[in-house]
This record gives sequence, C-alpha cells and structure tokens, in this order.
Amino acid sequence: MSIRSRANVIVVLFFHRYRWGIQIRGDERGFLEKAKAFKRLGINLRVLEKNPSFQEDAREEVYTSIKVKGCRIPPKNAFQLFVLALCAIEKAFRNVPRHPLAIYSYNQDVENVFPGLLLRLLTGAPLVVIHHQIDATSVLPFGQSIALRRKEGYGLISAIWRSIPPALNRFGLLKADTHIALSKAAKEDAEKALGIDQCIVIGNGVDTVKFRPLNLSRVYDAAFFGRLAPQKGIDILLRAWSNIVQTNPNARLILIGGADEANFKKYRQMISELRLVNNVTIAGFQSDEKVVELLNSSKVFVFPSRKEGFAQSVSQAMACGMCCILSDIPALREYYGKSAILVQPENVDALSSAISLLLADERRQKELRAQAREQVIGLSWSTTARLELIEITRPKTK
Repeated sequence: MSIRSRANVIVVLFFHRYRWGIQIRGDERGFLEKAKAFKRLGINLRVLEKNPSFQEDAREEVYTSIKVKGCRIPPKNAFQLFVLALCAIEKAFRNVPRHPLAIYSYNQDVENVFPGLLLRLLTGAPLVVIHHQIDATSVLPFGQSIALRRKEGYGLISAIWRSIPPALNRFGLLKADTHIALSKAAKEDAEKALGIDQCIVIGNGVDTVKFRPLNLSRVYDAAFFGRLAPQKGIDILLRAWSNIVQTNPNARLILIGGADEANFKKYRQMISELRLVNNVTIAGFQSDEKVVELLNSSKVFVFPSRKEGFAQSVSQAMACGMCCILSDIPALREYYGKSAILVQPENVDALSSAISLLLADERRQKELRAQAREQVIGLSWSTTARLELIEITRPKTK
C-alpha cells in the first residue's frame, strides 16, 4: 500500500443500487453534486464503486474511481456480502493511502457500511455514515432477523444465511464514528432503529443555476419527478388524476423519472385500467436539462411520496419555481412545508381536491411559485460539503 498524505484523501464506499439511464435515486445524484463541492474544497475522493463508474455515466469527472468487479448489489446473503467486502478491500489496498482522512459510507446500506467498517479497522481512519432513509429491517439484530425471515417462509438455514447482512450492518453502524443525517426525520429514524443519539443533521443542497425558472408555455397541468416506484405514491397520484379527469377531461399529467421494467409495466397497466391513456404521459428517465424543461412546462408539481429522507426532486422542482403539492410527511414538512400545499398521504380524494383547487387558482399558483425558489435558494452543496468536512475532522470522544 502506498504511503501518501492523509490530509486531503477520503475513501468513499459508493456501491449504489441504480443504473444511469434507467433509474437513479436522490442518493446518487446528491453524491455527485457533493463530490464536486468536495473537489472545490481540495479533497481527493477515492471512490470504491461498481463498474461502470457513476461519474462516467453522468459525464462528469470529479473523483478518483476505483472500480470493483465481481460483486452483487445489493447482497442477498452473507456469501455475496463477504465477496463484495473482500473485493473492495483488495482494491483499496492497491489504491488508497495508508492513513486516509476518513472512510465515508455514502449511505446506510450494508454494501457500504460493512466494507467501510473493515477499512476503518485496517486504516484507523474514522467511519462516517450518511443517513438518507433507514429501513429498520436492514439493521435488525441477528435473532430478530431470523424470526422475521422464518415468518416470511424461509427455511432455518436460509433464514440464518440471510440474517447475517442486517446483523453486520447494525454492528457496522454502531461502530461508526460519525453519523450524519439529511433531515430531522432521517435522524429520528436512524436513532430509533439503532438506539443511538448522536446523529447530526446537515441536509443537502440544490443546484439553483441548473434548476431554474424558464419562460415556457405550461402545456401540462401537473408533473411528477422522481423514481416511478411504490414508495413515491404513483398509485395514489394516478387514482387522484382519475378523479380530476372526471371534471376536466383534458387534464394532462406527466411522470418524469425512471423505473425498472416491472414498475413500468405496473403503472402502464394502471393508466390503461383507469382510462388515462390520453391524460398521462410517462416520460421516463431524462437528462437534468430535459427535466428542467418539462418541469417548467407544467403548472403544478405533485409529489405524493410515502417516505422521504430529504427528497431532492422537490428541492429541484422548487428551484425551478414550481408550485408544489406534497405529502404531509416529516421530511417534506421540515424542508418545504412553508412554501407548499401539504396533503395527507394515502388520501386520494384529498390529493385530487388539492390539485383541482390549485389548478383553478392562478393567483395562488403565482404566490407559491414566488415562494418556492426562495425556500430552497439557501440550500448549497458547498455548504453541505463544508459542514460534513467539519464533522469528519472533529476530534471524537468516546
């Protein structure tokens, strides 16, 4: 292993679960923006990731990519997790300094936390974990995890084998030196799931130069932007749109964002069953430039998500000056509630009513557009990276 200065090197575990051009979470988009900010601060990120490199797909070059082959993400059992960890460690020994500034797990998933823990033990550098949204089942103690999988119908051996990753994930998270959460909601979820009380809320940023208001015709009545997945409440939105079409047969909704084939099929079928083929457009995965154009071509932004840690889609829509109707859930209320209309999640009638009322009230639309960009203008990736760096370098007391 080469012996280089630790002063400006952070080793990042970035084994993400989504593919550019198909579907990308806010986690991945956010990391790329944060990496740019770290680079401006003079930090050299050595990023362990799967092949192809995420930055290559995004046509950016802001970190040193260390590609790891031969690993399944997410790992479904202990064998797959150990293979991933060993491959990552082998690559790290060849390509990172002996004493880096920190080991940075870009989220709380086991494929990043467990190899991060091993690198922490090998290098002595602090392990930093960024909490987006924690799934309590992904950090269950070993016995509870076995019981859950037995209840789901797995045999004893299979249940044991599948329960090792969450147990190791929990162990790794409890050994982390620094916990950073994107929101108070994410902090509370992480602390409850792990029984800790040391999460620091820093948040995220938004590129208000790229995501900006444009003077375009509003050809769509409403837009959704994000992954087309059950978590995002797409089913609720489509049912609400069915209600709207009853009184406004020409109402047009556009769904912007990627999905796996199963979800594409599911939502296309739902659109057909609700007789919305002429009213709903699935735009699929789009470049950021096209997203900005489509958002600015819509009167209202609707985001009926069931759970969020921060929701970059909303910050980007607000940066475009969109008037927003959002689920009344903790993270959305925390960051955007003062400049959006909040609607009870899972309530189809409440959502359709809120959309109809806003579409009929141009004065209210204008007010919300003015408030939206003002709400997010202070969210800076540079500030986020700088605050994270302060926490990373802060002396730890045990």
